[in-house]
Amino acid sequence: MTPTNKSKHIARKPFYMLFALVALSFLAGCANKGPQINIDESQNFADINTFFVRPPLNSLNPEIESQLTSAISRALIAKGLKPSPEEGADVLVGFLPSTASEENDTRLNLGLGTGVFGRSGGISLGSIFSVPIGERVTQYQNLQIDVVRGDTFIYSAVGSVEVESTDSVTIQNKLGELVANLLEAFPAK
Repeated sequence: MTPTNKSKHIARKPFYMLFALVALSFLAGCANKGPQINIDESQNFADINTFFVRPPLNSLNPEIESQLTSAISRALIAKGLKPSPEEGADVLVGFLPSTASEENDTRLNLGLGTGVFGRSGGISLGSIFSVPIGERVTQYQNLQIDVVRGDTFIYSAVGSVEVESTDSVTIQNKLGELVANLLEAFPAK
């Protein structure tokens, strides 16, 4: 590695480490389906003119990632920013798509037990058998978008969208809506 490439690699390391920690906390908090948005109010967003969208750290589906990159770019262009090469961009935009499923099953618990406690005895209904009545698996597409200026996160948005179908067109449309919702609060120029 040349000294220049090594310094770029070292400079990116904190970004990737922090991005991974935020991603893990996002996955741990998947129970909250509403968007969570944090803005660093101390930043002067009026000084931000250009952006570069980085590829995700967890490359899973190139077509969906391309669609997400385009959707993020369209949303930021609508806010008055211009796309730029990575080296000259005022801010770098990272995103982390993921999927999650939630099982919502209904069970009937049946059981009969007896017990002797000192001088008293009793019969109680317990849960010896658990019979599934119905099961429903809900699929979610999760997305985290982080905007970084230098080494500082200035905007972070996390959200999920429920997907009834697993076809690519449905997922693409749902993720497009989610990107718009997550970047809606980003300050416009």
